[in-house]
Parts: sequence; structure tokens; C-alpha cells
Amino acid sequence: MQSQDFTTLQTFVTVVESGTLSRAAERLETTAGAVSRRIAALEQRLGLRLLNRTTRRLSLTEAGERYYEDVVGILRALGEAEDRVTHLSDDPRGNLRVAVPLSFGVRTLAPLLPGFVDRYPALRVSIDLDDRLVDILGSGSDLALRIGPLEDSTLVARRIREYRRVVCAAPEYLRRRGEPSTPAELVGHDCLHYSNVALRDEWSFGRGEGGVETVEVKGPLCANNGDLLREVAVAGMGICALPEFIAAEDLAAGRLKAILTGYEAPALTLWALWPSRRFVPAKVRVFVDYLVACLAAPGGDGPRGGPPGPVAGDE
Repeated sequence: MQSQDFTTLQTFVTVVESGTLSRAAERLETTAGAVSRRIAALEQRLGLRLLNRTTRRLSLTEAGERYYEDVVGILRALGEAEDRVTHLSDDPRGNLRVAVPLSFGVRTLAPLLPGFVDRYPALRVSIDLDDRLVDILGSGSDLALRIGPLEDSTLVARRIREYRRVVCAAPEYLRRRGEPSTPAELVGHDCLHYSNVALRDEWSFGRGEGGVETVEVKGPLCANNGDLLREVAVAGMGICALPEFIAAEDLAAGRLKAILTGYEAPALTLWALWPSRRFVPAKVRVFVDYLVACLAAPGGDGPRGGPPGPVAGDE
């Protein structure tokens, strides 16, 4: 394959994944005109239209869908070949694309990235912040970080750590509406929901050996981002259940108050996920090991010596 052919295939895949020529051009660090010319040349060479173009968006033709599936497989195979060679070196290199939940990326991952980049200067890291469940294979990501229960899939999963979930509200809201002393009393309150979970209207609590109590709650707002829920909770809109890395600062400052502290909300697990394959790329392996070294212990916020190996049963 000639270098211009490889560039054209990368351009085609990026256009499909980005949805527009302008966004694809930004990711490829080129111009929309150059991207358009590459796609036009590819279609002319194949004698087929691959993309339907409108003023607002692009969509694949039937031929384009089949071609996209084949090209993604080709590029992934080439990437694996490169990774196998890179694996022979202690100096991982190339591009590493990671899909990360927005609040976790800004609050927890961002402070760790300078240390990782310093350690592996030959790697170029691309962080995609998105609270949706990104399709790793379809998006071209090498790795995704997810928080919470996992769906069944062919992806390889490694557990990094658990985060405590805190049920909390603004003191002003609690003065106005009263503080619930049992989970059952949440039924009479405004509860703020996280929308990226299947049972967003059901909150579960454990207490010692007394089993699990599940409460159906209602409220005026749901959102797919924890920081938005935190903001409206601080403003006194209602009660929310937040991971500790989002709520900690407001709890310490008194802007939020933890409630139902005698009950335990299920913890949230941070996972690293990557496509199932026999060979784990070096760039993925070192990134996950670095996160484990930084975050595996509760309260961990920085590297603590060399990265540990995988936890038994997590892969």
C-alpha cells in the first residue's frame, strides 16, 4: 500500500466517524477542502459513491457501509502490526486515543496526564471527553474508561478502582424540605437523576447485613453528566447521588451535605476497556498500568512507584 493510499483510507474513516468534513479536517489537522478532494479522488478511483452529502451532514451509501467495515479492519490490522513491533521496545510510540467520561476526565484524569506524557514522550495522546457509551470499535478508540456496571460485550475489561457514591443535597434544600433519615423518605423529595444508567429512577442502599433496600425516586431533572447534577444540587434543586471525586470539594466546603450516612449506596467501579484481541498493544498496556499505579488505592492521586500487574480475574 502506497503512503497516499493509507492517508486516503484514514481520511475516509475519519470522515465517517466525525460526521462532517470540517470536524474530520480538525482531527486530521488539515483543511476541509483537502479532505473533500481525498474523498472525491477515492470515489473516482473506485467508480462508486461512498457518501451521501447534504448541507448539514454526511451518510454512508450501501457501498460506503461495506467499504467502511473493510477499511476499519485493514487499519486495525495495520495498527496491531505496528503495536507488535512497538511492544518489542520499552518506548511505546504512536497515537493513543482514549474515550473518557467528561467529569472524570477533567477532575481526575487531567492532573495525571502530564506525568504520563513525560514518561512516554514518543506517544501522542488524544482524549475524547464524552458521557455517552462510546462504541470503541466504531469510533476508532484504542481504549475507553467507564464508570459503573458493564454491559456484556467482547471487550476486554480491567478494573482500576472503586469510587464511593455519596447521597447529598444543599443545606438550604434540607432546611426547606427536611432531611430524610431513611431511604424510604426519599419518595417525598426531589431527586436528581443520572440518565446514563438503565434504572435511573431506582436508588439502592445497603445497611450492614440487612440486605439491600431499593427505592423508586422522582425529581425535576435528569442529566448525563455528574457535574451538571452537582451544580443544580448546590443551587438547592434537590438530592443527588454523586461519585466522591465529583462531590468532594463541595462537601468539604459545606455547599453540599452528605445524608443517609448510615446506609451505603453501591460503589461505582472505574474500568478500562479495549477491543478483545490476543495481543494487547504496548500503548494501551502502559496507559492502563499507569492509571492503576496512580488510582488503584482509594484516595490515590498520583504515581506510587512502578505500575503493578493486572488484578487476577479482571481481564
